[in-house]
Amino acid sequence: MAGKRKKPPPEEGRTLDLARILADGEEEAPPPLPGHRSGFAAVIGRPNVGKSTLLNRILGQKLAIISRKPGTTRRRLLGVYTRPEVQAVFYDTPGLERPATKLGRFLLEEVKAAAVGADIALFMTDGREEKEDIQALSLLEESAAPVFLLINKVDLMERSKLLPMIERYSGAGRFEEIIPLSALKGEGVDGLMKTLTARLPEGPRYFPPHIVTDASERSLVEEFVREQVYLQLHREVPYAAAVQVTEMERDPDSDLLHITADIYVERKSQRGIVIGKGGKRIKALGQASREEIEKRLGEPIFLGLQVRVKPNWRQRDAALQELGYERE
Repeated sequence: MAGKRKKPPPEEGRTLDLARILADGEEEAPPPLPGHRSGFAAVIGRPNVGKSTLLNRILGQKLAIISRKPGTTRRRLLGVYTRPEVQAVFYDTPGLERPATKLGRFLLEEVKAAAVGADIALFMTDGREEKEDIQALSLLEESAAPVFLLINKVDLMERSKLLPMIERYSGAGRFEEIIPLSALKGEGVDGLMKTLTARLPEGPRYFPPHIVTDASERSLVEEFVREQVYLQLHREVPYAAAVQVTEMERDPDSDLLHITADIYVERKSQRGIVIGKGGKRIKALGQASREEIEKRLGEPIFLGLQVRVKPNWRQRDAALQELGYERE
């Protein structure tokens, strides 16, 4: 259509350039109020306790991918909560556990890096394995940040068991605050934010108000595709899968954003499972992924998926580097 304004090209790379983000928002961002508080909070905990659900609840939108399977989160994901009186920068992190693969070692380093750089560590549990929680905390000895314990999923707990549980965790002597909540229902989350705001130091805004994350569109697309692999496939396949966007270009005539991505698995048999009989599974994965990506980007897209085999990629340094699992 003549005179139609073209959308800007999608962002490249794993994260947006922070200096450019700050420069872009400098004119429109009002100055922080006197006494403004700001800082970094790392959401940590063992796998599948609700860390990503909490980040999405705090931000009021879906940023982190979610499934019932442990190990869904593989990278630190930054989310920015901005109000006139506070800017809290959260890191959602992979599940905290001792690694069994080279990929697992990368995930543990992601958690450690988030904890070391945080003003406050939010250690989340669902209370089912108290001894393992305390043992997991020993993996973060390098962090000097005060630790808040978040007991999640209280909506599923018997109230008579909650107080004794709080007393047992308190006896460990590791937690400066213990906050029961339900990330899914939102119960206790407002109280968490009030407590967190009071404990953050006075400081500037690190991001302009309109910024919610520093993650690129490319990395978010990869995560939303991988989420569907976790949701729709079972057994070992989700854990052996990685996603890599290979192309992200806007059609000059239609202005439609074209995205192509590869889903990598470790064995030929897994490739067959992901494709499915007559291509039904890969079609379902593509459709569900496209719907989530369109919600996130706010525009229609074309999404093409291919399935490729990269043998034993979770244990090979070169393969991990090719797929973006490397320390920056």
